Amino acid sequence: MSLLKEFENFYRNMSVTSIARLGDIYAQNATLIDPLSEHQGLENIQGYFENLLTNTSKCECSIQHITHQSTDIFVTWKMLIVHPKLNSGNEFYIDGISHLKSNDEKIVFHRDYYDLGEMIYEQVPVLKFVIKTLKKRLVS
Repeated sequence: MSLLKEFENFYRNMSVTSIARLGDIYAQNATLIDPLSEHQGLENIQGYFENLLTNTSKCECSIQHITHQSTDIFVTWKMLIVHPKLNSGNEFYIDGISHLKSNDEKIVFHRDYYDLGEMIYEQVPVLKFVIKTLKKRLVS
């Protein structure tokens, strides 16, 4: 199976049991960066996913589009999240994009871009109200 298909299958069907397959996708020395943290090496990336998937009630990623040019890959996605401490435990969606670099066999660099405010701050009731109010003031 091609690297991009492996990547797509992992993210579409993310679960604690699928973490073992990350070695088929990421190189031993891979780097994964998102707005919250940075992880160096396959073992740390696996730990990141284990923590993420253990602490969420639901985490599903829908791959929207993949563009591949040479060793650079760009992926747009929509993630469904259910976390007991965010949005009163109700589901919500986050749109994002990932920039990947591969060595033609495995991913060596992965950086996620998404709106951290939308993911965290706007899911906490008091902060959601404050942010919504500030946004209205900024555009009026």
